[in-house]
Amino acid sequence: MHNDGTVTPSSSNKRKKIVFASLGVLVIAGGGAALFLPDQEPALSVPDRVCQGSVPTTHVKSLLPEKGEAFEEGAIGFMAGLPRGLGKCDLSGGGNTVEIRYSRIQDPEYDRDWVRRGAAKPGNTPISLGPAGGYIESHNGVELFVDCPFAKGRKDLLEISVGLVGVPEVKDSARTAELSALTADVARGVARDVVGCEGAADLPDTAPKIG
Repeated sequence: MHNDGTVTPSSSNKRKKIVFASLGVLVIAGGGAALFLPDQEPALSVPDRVCQGSVPTTHVKSLLPEKGEAFEEGAIGFMAGLPRGLGKCDLSGGGNTVEIRYSRIQDPEYDRDWVRRGAAKPGNTPISLGPAGGYIESHNGVELFVDCPFAKGRKDLLEISVGLVGVPEVKDSARTAELSALTADVARGVARDVVGCEGAADLPDTAPKIG
């Protein structure tokens, strides 16, 4: 981590794999215990915006189960107008967790060419959102990089990372599309409202192009 709170990204982010296999969920409330079978579990209630209000939840809702353990949010560094150089936001419910991270990079080694090399690695799939570029690095993880210079003439990047924990890493094109669309939502929210990146105005209000 740099003195101003920015960080240098690692070459790859390994996501934890968690497999949930149970017949029911034990809920303890008011001193009593009740066993909910899968078809009797309470519906998941997800707010309209998350990550301290900076991210809409259309795609979050698609990535979490409809029923199960109650929704929880843990976030820091996503307040509009109060950038920290990096932020994290964990959204959990129904046994799955969506992990969202951002960080401002000021090491010149990490530039557009570095992003393109990452996208070209075996197993990765390139994605783009207007001028922003990145890649799907596993079936459950997406990286997107937005122009966010610290000063005129620099080529610094804002790194957006979104991953899904709690499901097997198997090919699922629908899930990959939802993760990529959520990554675009996070990129727009952070670049425009939280950090205020120069490249934010060029981000389209669409899902990223995959491939």
